[in-house]
Amino acid sequence: MKRLAVLMLLLYAPAAKAGPAGDAMPFLKVDAGARGAAMSGAYSALGDDALSVFYNPAGTALLDRKELLLGHTEWLEGIRNELLAYAQPLGPSLTAFAGVNALLSGSMPRYDAGGAPDGSFSALEAAVSAGVSADLGDGFYGAAALKELSQQAAGYRASALAGDAGLLKRIGDWRIGAAAANYGSPLKLGSAGFDLPRVLRGGISYTYLDNYTLAAEAVKAGSSDATAAVGAEVRLNTGPGEYFLLRAGYKTGRSSYAGSGVTAGAGVSGGAFRLDYAYAPYGELGDTHRVTLSVRFGAERPAELSRGSYYGLPPPRPKPERSSGNGEKQGKGTQSGDVYFMW
Repeated sequence: MKRLAVLMLLLYAPAAKAGPAGDAMPFLKVDAGARGAAMSGAYSALGDDALSVFYNPAGTALLDRKELLLGHTEWLEGIRNELLAYAQPLGPSLTAFAGVNALLSGSMPRYDAGGAPDGSFSALEAAVSAGVSADLGDGFYGAAALKELSQQAAGYRASALAGDAGLLKRIGDWRIGAAAANYGSPLKLGSAGFDLPRVLRGGISYTYLDNYTLAAEAVKAGSSDATAAVGAEVRLNTGPGEYFLLRAGYKTGRSSYAGSGVTAGAGVSGGAFRLDYAYAPYGELGDTHRVTLSVRFGAERPAELSRGSYYGLPPPRPKPERSSGNGEKQGKGTQSGDVYFMW
């Protein structure tokens, strides 16, 4: 039982301030994926990849190609969090997506009513979602998804149905995002019902010179107090189509023994792949580590229908044209916003 006790302390010390009422499946309040977690969850306006499924699904509408994302988080006492997300453009305006967010406890000792050892058991909590995002025109993007949530432990199972929705607005180098997650029926275990961890997010992000991004976010997660987060990301160009990314963030609302709220991380991107890492200390409780791998594949949308960036990077700016001497136009020069980092 030590693992479950540590998990509740680790994740939801802030929820204790909200009163005696708690939420089912509280791990769904936690930041998902390495890129988002490194920026302390300030991702509802910034996300434009498959990871957006877990923050603001409207961000998937900005994808230009199919994307598959795998994520792993090491918690304390052998507890693990696993992510799987997939997004696929369906044409000039629609994108389909799906995601799995699962928490696995590993094997734990079991005791009978008298306190005697009675074998072992494991626990699994999971949320499986699928939906569609769309270009709504005039710089607006929207999304909606259906979700099944379930808990399994020691032969018992509880489940519920819920929905997610998101909205994103692009204004030049600015983005504004809002999302709602886990709105649905209570989690049912026999005749008892438990409230879902309803999450409301609202955020804003700004990208400067294509390489420097700042983001801010406000979050109200279930019965927990509202929190605020800020995050920053710096992109360093290490070669043609290759990038090294540095990230940091801060989130309010931590208890005195659960860390300062500061997070950090890094990533590398090249070709169709991106690998991200995030580090989040939790004070006396220890540290958590996240790793996320994503890959894009398949044909791109036609250039005039392209919605957004590649792995969080703004699309290349048009190159100046010059005449080739035979009536054809040729590009020259380099992207003005590039910053090169020498290894």
